[in-house]
Parts: sequence; structure tokens; C-alpha cells
Amino acid sequence: MNRKVLVSCAVCILTFMGVSDTAAQNYLHKFGIEVNGGLREYGGDRGTRYFLAEKPTYQAIGGSFGYYINPSFDATVTGSHGMLGHRDDSYPRKLGFTATVSDLTLGLRFKFNNGKLMPEDSRLKPFLVAGWGGMQSVSRIIHNVPGYSDGFVNNRSWTAAHWNAGGGIRLGITDFMDLALTMTYNYTYDDNYDGLPFSLSKVRLNAMHDAFLYHSAGLVFHFGENDGAYQFRHEDEVPEELVKKVNLAAKNIQFETASSTIKQESFGDLDSIVEILLDNPTLNAYIEGHTDNVGADDDNLSLSQKRSDAVKAYLVGKGVDESRLTAKGYGETQPISDNSTPEGRALNRRVEVKLYYRK
Repeated sequence: MNRKVLVSCAVCILTFMGVSDTAAQNYLHKFGIEVNGGLREYGGDRGTRYFLAEKPTYQAIGGSFGYYINPSFDATVTGSHGMLGHRDDSYPRKLGFTATVSDLTLGLRFKFNNGKLMPEDSRLKPFLVAGWGGMQSVSRIIHNVPGYSDGFVNNRSWTAAHWNAGGGIRLGITDFMDLALTMTYNYTYDDNYDGLPFSLSKVRLNAMHDAFLYHSAGLVFHFGENDGAYQFRHEDEVPEELVKKVNLAAKNIQFETASSTIKQESFGDLDSIVEILLDNPTLNAYIEGHTDNVGADDDNLSLSQKRSDAVKAYLVGKGVDESRLTAKGYGETQPISDNSTPEGRALNRRVEVKLYYRK
């Protein structure tokens, strides 16, 4: 099999399997910012040079901003800036171009981890993305028009409409950061930055406008507590007696000192929560871990997450579907009492279990 075909297949497989547009924020956070870098590959009147078909490679940097709309869609602003080019095999002069191309688009990202196709809290997050916007190119064109600029046209600048579409995958490293791998096809309503067809007197558009692939790898940073990701209905929509039972049981959940090990005397209360969830299969639970302010902030945040995870693991071990449970640690950031007294600190060391129906 042709080596180029093998390389093309490998790139596609890696892209869609996650060896991981944009940012994306996740079900816990409203916003996401991505910083990325990668390779651009030209396709246009001079030929298609996709999937490592040509050397040297042309590089670019990019970024994006994402806003959580609902479990399936994010709004995105994406952009990139870098080089693009191609040289053919003509003799004695290799005709072609080198261009600096910048693009900016507004778009949408569709997430497969939307709670229907895949769990929302999945660490593996495939997506599709598309956007519309504009681009600017500044080209240096090597041509074969006799007697004009010794075969060069420098700084030919154009601005045009531009769209892109593609996909990729994000791999959750933490709740606040993802590794992202993305491939997008970028199409420009312009036929100028590659210098073909070439005209000294006017712009001549050809049927094949200029385009390029952008393969990028980046990091996505999530922030902003996402109140809309899990929308809790009004309390009176969850039967009040169930809310009271779960709240009372959660208050009695205790752990070994400075540990996420659940004390045995808490098992009965946890079992009562299990019973409620199994008897009400449309209910979901959001498990929050909290600490007092004794110790380092990072240590408290880590401990609270481990404790909420431990409660989740207990419920799953008793037969509750994991997709109905979400665990989140808040450390010392949400006290309900004064940390200056032993009694207040004891109240702040807690686990809360909130029942809700997912909208």
C-alpha cells in the first residue's frame, strides 16, 4: 500500500481515537480557553498536499474560547496564525508560494459526551466543530511571468470570508484541564494566496478556492462554575420527604481523620441513600465534598474530592448506576459556619448529597 495512504489513515485514526478545537469547557465549568500549535497543509489550484504529503511542513499557533450552552453544544471563537506554502517540481524555477495566513471564526462544537451518547463526565471527549468568519493572507509568490519582479511578487495581501469544519478529541487530565487533538478543514472564498491563476492586471478566481488542513495539539483550561451544566429543579419538584431523608443521612457520613476512608458507622446512612436512589430511578445525585480551613488549600481540595469520590464509589458498589452520580470536591471554599471554633470547623467538614432531575 502507498506510504502516503498509510500515513493518512494513521492520522485519521489517531485523531478520532484520541492520541486529543477548541476548548471546551466541560459540564462543571462554563468557560474554556485553549492554546494550541500544529501543522498546516495546503490544498488548492497547485494540488492537494494533505497528511504529510509534502515537506517542509508549515507551522501555526492558535487558540479558542468556548462557552457551555448545553450538554450537547458549546459556542466557540477560534483563530490561528501561521505559515502556509507549496513548491511544485517545475524547472528551472520551482513555482509556488509562501503565505502568512490568519483566520478567525465563530462557531459551534457538538460534544459526544452529552449524557446520551457518552457520559458527561467521561475523560474521553470526542467532538465535531464548525465555524464561519474571515481570513487575511500576505503572500510571496514565485511565478513565471517574464520580466516582472524577477519572478517574485512580495506582500500580496488579501482578506476574504472563511469557514472551517472538523473534529477531534479531548482527554481530561483534571477537571480543570484537557489535552486536545484537533483536525480542521479550512476553506477560503478567495483564490489569491497561492498565486494561481496569476494575473498582473486583475484578480481571477478559479473554481478551486484555496484551502488548508490544520492539525493541532493543545491544552484546554476550564474555569467558571457551571450552574447550567447540572440544572437542579426547584426543591418542591423532588419529593420533600426524600430530600429530608438524604440530607439527614449525608450529615452522618464520617471519615477517618485526614483520610477518604469512610467510617463503618456511616454505612447504614449511605445504604439509606442507596435505597432511595434505587427506588427512584429518575433521580440523580450530586455529591459535594467540603473541608474546614485547617491545612493547605490544595490539600483540602484534594481531600474533599477524594471523599466525594469515595461516597460515589460506595453508592456504585451498591448498585446505583454511575451515570446518575457526580462527585465534586470544593475544599474549604464553601464554609457554612465559622472556622474559628471547633464546632464551626466540624460543621464545615461535611458531604452533601443533592437530589435532582436532569433537564
